[in-house]
Amino acid sequence: MRLRILIAAGAAALALAACSQRDPAAEAIAAAENALNAVYEDAEKYVPERYAEVKGELVAARKAFDEERYADAIAAVKDVPAHAEALGKEAAAAKEKHVAALNAEWARLSGSLPDLLAGIDGRLEELGRMKKLPDGMDKQLLDEANAAFESARSTWDEAGAASAKGDVEAAVGKAKDAEAMAQDLVGRLGMQTG
Repeated sequence: MRLRILIAAGAAALALAACSQRDPAAEAIAAAENALNAVYEDAEKYVPERYAEVKGELVAARKAFDEERYADAIAAVKDVPAHAEALGKEAAAAKEKHVAALNAEWARLSGSLPDLLAGIDGRLEELGRMKKLPDGMDKQLLDEANAAFESARSTWDEAGAASAKGDVEAAVGKAKDAEAMAQDLVGRLGMQTG
C-alpha cells in the first residue's frame, strides 16, 4: 500500500513538472512562430533553403510539444527567433540583389526592344507593299507574321504597364516574352540583326 502511494506521488510529481513546462513551451513556440511569420514571405521566396532549415526547427519543437516532451520543445525552439532575425536579413539582401538584377534587365530590354519592334514593323510594312513577295514568303506567312507582331507589341505594352505600376518582375517577364516573339519574327522575316 505504501509503495502504491509512493508510486502515485512520484507520478503526480512528474505530471506536475511536465505541466509546469507546458505553458513556457507553448509560449516559446508561439514566439518562434511569430518571429518566423514576420520574415516568411521574403525568406521563402529569396532564401528558401535557409527558410526550410529554420522552419524545420519549429516543426521539431511542435512535434516534441505534441508528444508532451516540453523541455525538448523549448530546447528545439529556443534559437528560432534569432535564426528568424538572421533569415530576415539574408532575405532582404537576396531581395535587393534580385531587384537590382531585374532593374538591369529592364534597362536592357527597354533600351533595345522598341527599336527591334520598330524594325520588324518597318519590314512588315515593306512586305505588305510588295506586289510579289520574296521567295519563301506567301500571303499566309505574312498574315501570320503580322499577327505575331501584334502579339509581341501587345505583350511589350503589357510590360510597360507593369513597369509603370512598379512591378518590375512582371515587366521583365512580359518584356522577355515580347523579345522572344520579336527574335522569332526576325528569323521568319529574314531580317539582319546586329
